[in-house]
This record gives sequence, structure tokens and C-alpha cells, in this order.
Amino acid sequence: MLQLAGHLGKSLREIEALDCDELAHWMAYHRYFRPLSDPWQQTGVVASAVLAPHAKRGREPKPKDFIPVDAPPQHRHQMHDELLRLKRMLGK
Repeated sequence: MLQLAGHLGKSLREIEALDCDELAHWMAYHRYFRPLSDPWQQTGVVASAVLAPHAKRGREPKPKDFIPVDAPPQHRHQMHDELLRLKRMLGK
């Protein structure tokens, strides 16, 4: 619902006011014809494609690796471990 609201430039309240038929048409359009734009997904695809030639075979980054998700705050040791993991993924 939020993605559709952003795509149409409407508020969530306006999207919730759509009748069931119109909402079903939008859902079908998104699922079967042309997914609504997702800038994070697009950025992830580009970033993974740029870095793939520099990574070890079989350890190429995936688009989802570049999509931010909310995670609990990390302790400095956890951040260090994550940076090491990313470094290994790039084969360095």
C-alpha cells in the first residue's frame, strides 16, 4: 500500500479509500505486468553489477546486500565483524 501511494503520489489514506476493484487491478499490474519502481532495488542491482567483477567467484554481492533494513544498533565489535565480512565478500 505504501509503495503504491508513493508511486501515485498519494497519501496512504487516499490509497486506502480506493475501491476493491481498483486496488485489485493495481495489485495485478504490479505482480504480472510491470512491478512498481523500487529505487533501492534498482540501486542494489547497479551496485552489485559494478562490484561483481572485483569479487571472488561465487561470492559476488547480491542486490539485497545494498538495500538498507532497520537493524538493532550494533556494538563496535559487531560493526567490525560486519566490515570484515564485507571485505571477505570482495576477496580482500
